[in-house]
Amino acid sequence: MKITKNQYSKNKLKRLKQIKNSEDNLFKDSFYMILSNLYSKLILYLFFWLIPFIVGTEGFGIIRGLLPIADTIVIFFCSGIPPAMAKFISENKSKTQLEKIRQEKNDFKNLNDANNENNLWEFDILKYMVLFSFVGALFAISLKYILGGDYSTLPDIYYYAIALSIPFSAIISWSRGILQGNLKIRQLSLTWVLEHTSKVIFLIPLALFFGVTGALLSISVGYLLGGLLGLYIIFKYIPRYKNKKSEIISTSDLKLNNEISNTLVRKVMIYALPIALTATSYRLLNDLDSIFIMSMLGGYDNGLYGYASLISKLLFLFAASISTVLIPRIAKSNSENLNENNLNENNSKDSKILKGSKALNYLKKSILLNFIILLPLLTIFVIFANDILKLSFGVSNIDVSNSLIILSFSASVMSMYTLSASSLQGIGYAKIPLYIIILGIVLNSILNISLIPIYGIMGGAMATLISSSIISIITFIIALKKLR
Repeated sequence: MKITKNQYSKNKLKRLKQIKNSEDNLFKDSFYMILSNLYSKLILYLFFWLIPFIVGTEGFGIIRGLLPIADTIVIFFCSGIPPAMAKFISENKSKTQLEKIRQEKNDFKNLNDANNENNLWEFDILKYMVLFSFVGALFAISLKYILGGDYSTLPDIYYYAIALSIPFSAIISWSRGILQGNLKIRQLSLTWVLEHTSKVIFLIPLALFFGVTGALLSISVGYLLGGLLGLYIIFKYIPRYKNKKSEIISTSDLKLNNEISNTLVRKVMIYALPIALTATSYRLLNDLDSIFIMSMLGGYDNGLYGYASLISKLLFLFAASISTVLIPRIAKSNSENLNENNLNENNSKDSKILKGSKALNYLKKSILLNFIILLPLLTIFVIFANDILKLSFGVSNIDVSNSLIILSFSASVMSMYTLSASSLQGIGYAKIPLYIIILGIVLNSILNISLIPIYGIMGGAMATLISSSIISIITFIIALKKLR
């Protein structure tokens, strides 16, 4: 049958509309996530900026020494699981939709898929996450005796305040995994906004009345309110969870559901482990210098160092935002070219060249864009380091100014690691950045122990710059090799 010109134009217009609608959703989701990510980081910067004005430099240093450890515990015990949940939820949703199409054509019902749709294995995951969070809370309380140094002199109430936040983090993390898996990206971004905004709002009264303890408690309030919003959205607007109470499952079906649930829970936990280790290692590396300075020099010196560290991290925002867009682009180009390889096995060499040139160009462009934005700011930070510190925190100290300059270079170098690591993750080499980060933690620890006793807080900055440079160069070289 011959297709007329008019029919061809209509079909083409219909396809264009479908593509446009699909891209609109993608662009909207990306917009919400990037916007909420930037807002969260800026409001978190405001959170830390307010702390020294309320509790002083020493109190600020104590908080800067405790929060990286608290975040690391939260990520390892709770936040590593939701991305794995999202993957399996979205896969199961896709299977359910496919089965519905088959039912319409063949008029039959697959019992296993029906049970899988009714089986709410996600709630079994929540039980494990809550259990893990209590283990993490007990670990947080014992940190006073594990870390030693000036950490052992801090009041027990600080560690109890950290421990309280960990179970609350399990709830908000679980709800985000559900929302991400169900592609409720706009609602997911709202939980980020509420969490970080609540921290700032409650920081002021709690820190004014209870000092450092109050500042730590404000984090629990942020987790709690963000988690409650996530739960409200889930049970209010997602039918699969909204109708949970009304579902009646027979005894035989319940047994099958338990088997399915146990299998899925096991798969999620196995899949989540490398994600949790990578995220934990990355978070720990970012503030390992503050932990060593707090332990070896005390809260006041760590507070001074915290001023420089906080300002320098502004330079890292751009790479974090660019990497959000970079991963799916490289993954998409990699997937397209793998399909070309399958279709053109005889021309596999040419296909690999195409793959390399396209994916490599994405990495080069992202690094170029990052440094175009970053270099003018880096220049300002280097030339006006002391003035920036005076304007931001009223501090004029040669060691702090020099630390800001060193850490600014470190943040710039580390941005190259972030983009190179994102490229490797996009083409399926997610474990390589993990191994390199672990190497960075070992190097950073050795350098901090060696340099801080000699150079004080500048030693921590130098340790960070050296270790960041080494892992960034290694990651960049490996990324170039794998992308070619």
